[in-house]
Amino acid sequence: MPHPAPDPELARALLELSCVIEGIRAAVSRELGLTPQQAQLLTAVHPRELAHGELANRLHCDKTNITGLVNRLEHRGLVRRRPDLDDRRLTKVFLTDQGTELVTRFRDAMSTVTAKHFASWPAARHSQLLDLLRTATETLHG
Repeated sequence: MPHPAPDPELARALLELSCVIEGIRAAVSRELGLTPQQAQLLTAVHPRELAHGELANRLHCDKTNITGLVNRLEHRGLVRRRPDLDDRRLTKVFLTDQGTELVTRFRDAMSTVTAKHFASWPAARHSQLLDLLRTATETLHG
């Protein structure tokens, strides 16, 4: 099957959107006393338990970065580690009650900020965007 031609306009639009969203996420993270990477890790873990390798894949970074992030979040009482019951060589990371509460606050704050930006949109356009975003996310996950 031939590869489709590159679409610089689509790539540029996606990069611009990514930068805007990253800026919002960074601002909300800082308001809650987190780095954007810490917020990303916390939201990746919630509501399940993930091993360091799974977290590295989700956050698109090296496992050594995950160790430092988890150490700092564990020191703050937001996550804990426990051995994987199926594979004792692995350690799973999970949220504490305090971590779960902070993820809820983070998601609520993100929802509030985005709602302000899209408040003038009609419901039908909002639904279209939501459908397109979900489809695009699935497509990009491959």
